[in-house]
Amino acid sequence: MRWTIRRAVDADALRLGEITVAGWRHAYRGIVADERLDALDAAEIAEVRRAAIAAPEPMAVFVADDEQGRVRGYCTVGPSRDPDLAGDTTEVSAVLYTLYLDPEVIGTGAGGALHDVGVAHLAAAGFARATLWVYTANTGAQAFYAHRGWRPDGEPYQGPGWSAPATRWALDLSSCVSL
Repeated sequence: MRWTIRRAVDADALRLGEITVAGWRHAYRGIVADERLDALDAAEIAEVRRAAIAAPEPMAVFVADDEQGRVRGYCTVGPSRDPDLAGDTTEVSAVLYTLYLDPEVIGTGAGGALHDVGVAHLAAAGFARATLWVYTANTGAQAFYAHRGWRPDGEPYQGPGWSAPATRWALDLSSCVSL
């Protein structure tokens, strides 16, 4: 399948909410409480995604359009908000906040294409390092990121309000190709 990666626009927000709900229910069943998964609301999530789409650089949301022009996945990248990284003066840290696909297109290359564009955007913006969080039980996502050079960055952690423990992963962006 051929993918077109582009910047998200406001009109994509509801579709991003739908993809998030479908992605969470597909990937996190058995990891996150069923009640939480069943209560997800695409319209509420769309509002959060709409804010990310409208945020100033270096925040960015990229979408993967299929051959019919339908959005089938997205990623969100931007500056770090992790307390132990956000104020770090020795290296500039960024985050891959989201990477979700319509479950029907997992394994088609959309995730890798989105990942690569998001990481290249962060490198081009001057970030030296990126992090992301993966539920510790989500071995599929861990394999995906490990294959792309990410490495665990600390012990599993379960923050307030989190459904399950997650592990932070890190990537050195100095060797990444920028856009």
